[in-house]
Amino acid sequence: MILYIPAALFVVSLLVAYGSAGRRRQAATVGTLAAAAWSLALLVDPGSVAWTVGPIGASLLLARPGKRVNSSFEGLTRRVATIAVALLVALLLASRLPVGENPLLLSVVPWFLGALGAAWFTSPIDQAERLQGQVLMVAAAAAVILTAVPAGPVTASLAGAMALMPIAGERWRLPGPLQLPVSLTMLGLAAVALVAAGVGTSIAHIVLFDFSVDVSGAILLASAVLLVAGAALTPIGSEWTALLGVVVVSASAPSLRWAALGALIAVATVQAKEGEHLAWIAFGVLGLTPVLQGVATSTSTSTARVQAVALALGLVLIVLASRVGVIRVLVLPTAGFLVMLALTSVTSPNLVRLQWIAALGAVLLVARMVLAWLIDRSGRSAIVRDQLLFALLLVGISARDSLGLGTLAVALLLIDLAIVRIEVMPERWSGTAARLVLLARSNWPPAVTFAGASMAVIATLQASLGLGLLAALLLAGLQLAPLLDGHTLAPSPQRPRSQLQWVVPAVSIACGVAPALLLRLLRL
Repeated sequence: MILYIPAALFVVSLLVAYGSAGRRRQAATVGTLAAAAWSLALLVDPGSVAWTVGPIGASLLLARPGKRVNSSFEGLTRRVATIAVALLVALLLASRLPVGENPLLLSVVPWFLGALGAAWFTSPIDQAERLQGQVLMVAAAAAVILTAVPAGPVTASLAGAMALMPIAGERWRLPGPLQLPVSLTMLGLAAVALVAAGVGTSIAHIVLFDFSVDVSGAILLASAVLLVAGAALTPIGSEWTALLGVVVVSASAPSLRWAALGALIAVATVQAKEGEHLAWIAFGVLGLTPVLQGVATSTSTSTARVQAVALALGLVLIVLASRVGVIRVLVLPTAGFLVMLALTSVTSPNLVRLQWIAALGAVLLVARMVLAWLIDRSGRSAIVRDQLLFALLLVGISARDSLGLGTLAVALLLIDLAIVRIEVMPERWSGTAARLVLLARSNWPPAVTFAGASMAVIATLQASLGLGLLAALLLAGLQLAPLLDGHTLAPSPQRPRSQLQWVVPAVSIACGVAPALLLRLLRL
């Protein structure tokens, strides 16, 4: 009977949380976390309980109002329906992805925790409950992965500490005197990472107790890109957010890696909430891949197929969500490099499935852009150039050619989409003349835009003729995109500003004059 106590504690805590307010509800929320920790201790080992320190600390920081908030009948119905559907989905996933021979009511508790977080995030009664939902989703992702892929107490505690990041992103900014030194330090670390990757360091892992990070060439390149984007393009005071992306691409433990990705999404959507629901759905889909690997058997082929589908679908959703703000600046390159690294273990038959989904996602991006223009021609349409580059990124990342051109193309396109800005035309140019001038220099810097897109076409042609033709059509459309992007001639507030505005042109020039360096960093 002791195996069913965590599920009973979670249900009781859930009912109390929905039926009370103030400290009583806060204590009930901590009760759900205690139930998940109890379940984790029985499923894995008592050392995994260190995971609970972060989410419990975050829940204690989120004070609840002493009185219940008045709600309408429609609001109550929506909240009840949301939590019911979320719990049913969690129960279904837990039954389809069992952990060993443990009872379902024991292994389902961490999944229930994620369902509760998703329900509070989807239908919140106030901002505090929305933040609490993000805390629970990040904590639940770490707990579910820990049950499938166990880790030591240090790694478990770090994975749980990621649950504090949604609150940090909402409430904490770097003090003014520290903003410039931190940005310069991040740029210095990016330079060190590039030098280490170029020299070809032989260190594969850095280990501290049971916590380890990878420092291979591709990971160092990804870290450098994220550090530059964080220092130059994130909102002032939020430069530290890029460190979460570095943890995502470098952490060896899946629980810490995916919890850090959820924390990054939470921090990225603090100021620009456009696309946040798609980003969280993508996080849930991508987070299934380590669970699938952990529960897979040696003879299971369907699990490998589902992993490939999850990687492709999650990447498509991230691209659909990455239109503005920090989601595009940090979340997109983080997820792109992460999927690129994960594709090295995907077999050829499963890679074909991933290519089909990527191709459908590319077509969906273009179709969405055309439909939006046809439905509302007076509104602000999407930037054609960006949408075509997003589509090329999808088809390029799915092409695993023998020369490694697809990997190089993905790195160049991610740099272009995350760091390189669309240059604003001078005021003396206007009308058709401005569009023609913009068209003439639309491929600047050439190694980032044109060379990256061209290598994506070459790589996809080696993978599949149909995929190559789609990439070629996207490249042809990219050359004419400036004629359609009339609204890009004016300054755009879509991307955050930074004190280090000179970094972006410097990175663009560096990519344009040294493409061979990227080949060296990627070990091609």
